[in-house]
Amino acid sequence: MRPSSLSSLLFGRPLANEEHAGRKIGIGTGVPTVGLGAFGSPAYGPESALLVALSLGAAGFAVFAAVQGAVVLVLLLLWSTFSRAVRAFPGNGGAYTIARDTLGPTGGLLAAAVLMLDYVLNVAVGISAGIAALASAVPALAPHRLTLCLAVLALLTLVNLRGALDAGRLFAVPVYGFLASFAVVIGAGLVIAFGGAPAAAAAPPAASGEASVWTTVLLAYAVACTGMTGVEAIGNSIDTFRDPAVRTARRALAVIVVVLVIFLAALAVLVPALGIVAMPQTAETYRSVLAQLAAATVGEGSLYYVCLGTLLLVLILSAHTSFVGLPGFFRLVAADGWLPRPFAVLGRRLVLTVGVLFLAAAAGLLLLAFDGVTDRLVPLFAVAALAVFLLVQIAMAVHGRRVRRRVASERRAARRAAAATLAIDIGGAVATGLALVITIVAWFLAGVWIVLLVVPALMGLLVAVRRYYAALDRALSDPAPLDLTNLAPPIVLVATEDRSRLADKALAVALSISPDVVAVHLAALEGPGSEDKERALREAWARDVEAPAHAAGRSPPRLVTLHTPYRHVYAPLLALVGELLATHPDRTVAVLTPEMVKQHWWQYPLHTLRARRMRAGLLAHGGSRVVVMSVPWYLDEPDPAAAARETLPGSRGAAEAASETARVGADRAVSPV
Repeated sequence: MRPSSLSSLLFGRPLANEEHAGRKIGIGTGVPTVGLGAFGSPAYGPESALLVALSLGAAGFAVFAAVQGAVVLVLLLLWSTFSRAVRAFPGNGGAYTIARDTLGPTGGLLAAAVLMLDYVLNVAVGISAGIAALASAVPALAPHRLTLCLAVLALLTLVNLRGALDAGRLFAVPVYGFLASFAVVIGAGLVIAFGGAPAAAAAPPAASGEASVWTTVLLAYAVACTGMTGVEAIGNSIDTFRDPAVRTARRALAVIVVVLVIFLAALAVLVPALGIVAMPQTAETYRSVLAQLAAATVGEGSLYYVCLGTLLLVLILSAHTSFVGLPGFFRLVAADGWLPRPFAVLGRRLVLTVGVLFLAAAAGLLLLAFDGVTDRLVPLFAVAALAVFLLVQIAMAVHGRRVRRRVASERRAARRAAAATLAIDIGGAVATGLALVITIVAWFLAGVWIVLLVVPALMGLLVAVRRYYAALDRALSDPAPLDLTNLAPPIVLVATEDRSRLADKALAVALSISPDVVAVHLAALEGPGSEDKERALREAWARDVEAPAHAAGRSPPRLVTLHTPYRHVYAPLLALVGELLATHPDRTVAVLTPEMVKQHWWQYPLHTLRARRMRAGLLAHGGSRVVVMSVPWYLDEPDPAAAARETLPGSRGAAEAASETARVGADRAVSPV
């Protein structure tokens, strides 16, 4: 199979720029694409809150219900904030764009660092929660939890390298299946809860007595807030939606929030009514809260397994939200100069490939560091997610204050609306800020300190990248006219291993650009015992190079032998270059490195990489007066036109395009001005 065929099989055919509009998504595909993170969050947010609340014993059920009600209220406030944010800041970037435009560069920088961490943690938490659900259903898989997490991450990365449209279509079936099956579960649970006296799924634990009621309430509220994560993804994915993108994004946000509100509110009612308890993931008899809910309402028949199967898929695929939102966010940050520019480059499938690969690598490191256990990752995720919410709410409060000032002299209704939205943003910021402080204090030693170190470190890294690009732009900006003085031909050095067709091609190229050519033979690269090879090379050189050059009336290339006692491929060559530059201060030195092009994967282990190492060393240490050129040689001559047709499907091919360009250029040359 040709490499291009393998790439097409894995990633799909390359897409042209004009196909970008057709790759955008609508409501039907957008809800499962962008809403996966939100739909998966009720599986671990409420469960973590219930685990904390049940330290109070049976009274923990009432605490859980109250905490879930508070989370629903905060979620509605967030809905209002994010819906207005999408309309006020219609570009991609979400929290980053909003914070940058309202709180200034420092606020934008903080938002960028926190968003990066939030999205990476979303991937790690979603995948680990899904594998935990799988392990609870199949206990034999528990010892392989981390391996399964990494395998799922690799599969998600591959799918997302094909593009958001393909991923959205692929994920739509399990997402809608999950929503439909749990709609039946919730409906059946409400009938049971209000139509009779259901038996408890398990006996509530006894009160531990280690913490006060208010401390437990606050801790439960803090971790319960992770049950509303995912709604921020819309702001980073507006460009993913079809036109009118803002209206489509706001509608998708409304659908996601309504579903999430129903889900969280139903859990607040059904968990206490059915006596469902939460268990640590490391427990041998671990069973998730949603699995217990399904068993208590619809039994353990076929629908139960449908619920667990779709839940497993949604949890695992909830990481897809980050794969949709983070690369687009990276593109904006890179455009502002805070991230390396490759993050803003589209790949073969119109996907920001570098962002996808970075996200996969960072999430993989987190899974390895925390052994793929969700309970260990949730506090970190809570801090990152709550920090994003808080930044958006503060930024929108600042924006609302500006709006209120603008409408101060307008009609009373406008002033009231501005005041109401400002109050919503401030109230939401207070509630979110409280949860953030509690999470940091309570779980500081459980790993939250990592977030407090990583965020400033990321901000410092972003600043360093920005300073590098600023320095580079200053160095490259030169408005002076092109300097055409001192255009003497360069001194050309040709790296020569032995007499061969590859060396002859490089010598011919060198003689075509300069009469001053030096062939450099690096002796003893293979070790001692190269004297016979040197002698044979000199005899062949006199016969096959110098004699034909004299006969053609040309100055023959000189052969210089450099000994390499330490078998270094470019250090002796650099010493020779330094001598030539010192002797000829008005000339450049061009170094030609002949190289056989490896056209098949199996050729790489059969050849050394000396030419590549030599080029790298010369480029790194040669200086601005050294030019490095590669002279390729092919065992099988390639067909450029065929390669262009394979790389650019649907195009006329490079040869036809070049022919057309040449024809147009000729027509212009003979046309009157």
